[in-house]
Amino acid sequence: MASGTDVDRERLTTAQLDQQLRRMRGMLFGYSELFFVHMRVYTIVALALLVASLWEPLGGAVLIVPFLVPFVFIEASYLFWYTVFARRHAEWVERALAARTGSGIPAAHRLEAAYFYAPDDPAISALDLRRPTSHMSAATLAYMGGAGLLWLSGMILGLDWIDRQTDVSPLLGWVPVVAVVWTAAIALYLVYTWLRRPDERRLVAELDEVYPSGGRSGEPPATG
Repeated sequence: MASGTDVDRERLTTAQLDQQLRRMRGMLFGYSELFFVHMRVYTIVALALLVASLWEPLGGAVLIVPFLVPFVFIEASYLFWYTVFARRHAEWVERALAARTGSGIPAAHRLEAAYFYAPDDPAISALDLRRPTSHMSAATLAYMGGAGLLWLSGMILGLDWIDRQTDVSPLLGWVPVVAVVWTAAIALYLVYTWLRRPDERRLVAELDEVYPSGGRSGEPPATG
């Protein structure tokens, strides 16, 4: 029979787990909200640069767009990367709570896996390669398509502006080349890091150590 001290310790640990779960859920919501704010703000900035470049004295402003768009994507990926951390952490805390208290713990991680995307599915950010027609995947593809149009518009208008310049350094002609290299480097890195998931693998390994009772043994698959 457990002593009063053991019961108090168990209750304290359960309370700490519950507090940690609340923190991770708050973090997940906060970074998800920040992601959309980030995308809206930078979309307005990119459009403003394109419009401003139509006025000849500010024509060179369009050269910023092909550099800005890839930067926006890697920063957006960074924000989404935090939501993955929060969701994974919350998943292990939920399992640890379920193991400690038995049934009745809301298995939000299983509902999220069924409704949004399964954490173990191959994915590039929120583009689930196993469910490419899901709402999150479609939204991600829409963001990618819109970003591609902004990038292409900036590149075309930028090349046109460079062709019309007669009294500037020849090095200006290398700006589009650098923009293409910059874009390709970021795109390749994002594809690599999301498909290989080195950061997430390290996180999962640590979660298994920190929450040994939060493992997946005996739990049915999260998705169907």
